[in-house]
This record gives sequence, structure tokens and C-alpha cells, in this order.
Amino acid sequence: MEADITQKRTRRRGKVLETAILEAAWEQLSTCGAEEFTFDNVAARAHTSKPVLYRRWANRAELFVAAVRWHRGRAVIECPKTGTLRGDVISILLQLNRKQSDAVMVLAKFGVYASWLGVSAHELYERTMMSDRPSIMMAVDNARARGDITCELPESLLRMPGELGRAIILRDMRPLSEADIVATVDELFLPLVDHYERRARAVGRGVPTNAAG
Repeated sequence: MEADITQKRTRRRGKVLETAILEAAWEQLSTCGAEEFTFDNVAARAHTSKPVLYRRWANRAELFVAAVRWHRGRAVIECPKTGTLRGDVISILLQLNRKQSDAVMVLAKFGVYASWLGVSAHELYERTMMSDRPSIMMAVDNARARGDITCELPESLLRMPGELGRAIILRDMRPLSEADIVATVDELFLPLVDHYERRARAVGRGVPTNAAG
């Protein structure tokens, strides 16, 4: 009787139980092979039952997406204050690489088995990879506050550092090196920012766009 009362008091419900399951699912994804990502194994790791999982997720693909998004959502990117756009963007990309590259590598590992999960590799990518644009915007907003940037930057440029980084991780199956990150910022991102800034200032002075460089 006393054991039953203790069990009821410690029984997990709602968000507490869901978090425990997602944590167990992420651990299964990140430490085991694709064939071991089953409801039985996740339920055992989470110390719950398979029907509990099925009440929340219809199949392994749904659980996969939920676990990866849960893991990525825990990675808080701190706003840098280096004093330069270059330093801030590098700081943000280093944080993203340290906290989220493992999710990209899990996606690469499971992409081969996407049809086994009942979806396409493209769908897995689209449903799990959240945009890094908000993080890059922290650096851009800092630069605007200092007056270093006055122009509007295209969405494609704001997404580019994160998307390029993920492409390299997917290709090499390893986190980015610091050299990879610095090259992306110095050779691609900053020259394009400078291009749009110079063009906007030239237009403001009445200089034809094709003469702005």
C-alpha cells in the first residue's frame, strides 16, 4: 500500500513526462544506430511504456522530429558584445557550432534511413532545421546600433552563414573548425555586407547603382 502511494506521488505527468521522453529519444538518436531508434528502446530509456509514447507521437518520424527540435530548442545563443560585426558573427557561429552541430550530424546519420522512417530526407531536414537568422540578427542589430550598418540586408545573406555551416557539417560529418567559421565570415559574409552597404550609401548620394561597385 505504501509503495503504491509513493509511486503515485512520483509518477510523471504532462510536460515533465514529455521532457523525459524527448531527452531519452535524443540520447537514443545521438548514441545509437538508426535501427535502434524504436519506441521500445526509447520507452525503456525513459522508464515508461510504449503506449505512453504512442499517445503523443504517431510514429518514429514524429518522435524523431520532436526530439531533434527539443534538443535544438535548448541551445540558447547568447548575444555577443565584441564591438565589431566580425567578432559578433564569429562568436554566434562558434556558439551554434558548439551547441547544435550534433543535431546536424544526427540528421545526416538518419537521412540515409529516412524512407525507413516513412519520410524523405528532405522532409526530415525541413522539419528539424530551424533558421539561424534570429541569431545572426543579434550581430546585425548590434552593428546598426553602432552605425556600422545602415542598409537593409537580404534574407538570403542573413541565412547564408548558418546554411553554409550546416552544409559543411553534413558533408564532412564533423563540427566546423574555427578556420571554417572565420573563412565564412571573412571571405563571404562581410564582403557581401560591405557590398550592400556601399551600394545603399551610393544610392543615397545619387550615384547610379552600377557605379557603386
